[in-house]
Amino acid sequence: MFDARGRVNTVDHGMEDRNLAARAARGEAPAFSRLIHKHSDLVYRVSLRMLGANDAPDASQEAWVRAWRNIGSFRGESAFSTWMYRITMNTCLNTRRKESRRKEQEVPEEFTQLPEPSGGGSSPEASALDGERREEIFEALRSVRSEHRAAVFLRHLEGLKYQEIAEILDVPIGTAKGWVHRGQAELLVLLSEGGGEDQ
Repeated sequence: MFDARGRVNTVDHGMEDRNLAARAARGEAPAFSRLIHKHSDLVYRVSLRMLGANDAPDASQEAWVRAWRNIGSFRGESAFSTWMYRITMNTCLNTRRKESRRKEQEVPEEFTQLPEPSGGGSSPEASALDGERREEIFEALRSVRSEHRAAVFLRHLEGLKYQEIAEILDVPIGTAKGWVHRGQAELLVLLSEGGGEDQ
């Protein structure tokens, strides 16, 4: 799992996930349990930030149920974590849509953007957010349109590239970029108005 310098070998990690997924697809529950153990933090983190503490446990559980039902469709063409991002995001977006249908909002283009992820040594979340305002931002983010919130979350809190966001959300890269920018603008409007409230 580690290379000569003690770093995690992501190639081996990906191969292990593909092997576990293949075994799970043959009905081996212990292999699927291992995948849950390895990726449960990711699934819960995404659910928590997309939906809040009340809905995150149910959404996380639903995401894993969907993963189990569809494990045979995982082909290993992308990382298992990318596949789980997609399932979890879709679960969260479906949950959000059931809660309420929001109208498309037109947001002035002149609002400034959140800083791009630095790519430095700090975590993506720490790079994108100032610690003192983190909870205020997360609260406001819950009021941003679902698709835009997902894109902003993946870009600024998870530090993913636009191509990865497009793959996870199953949209063209131009749409992914647009959703990030519109989500940023919506978020900044909400923050300038004193934050958003859950819809």
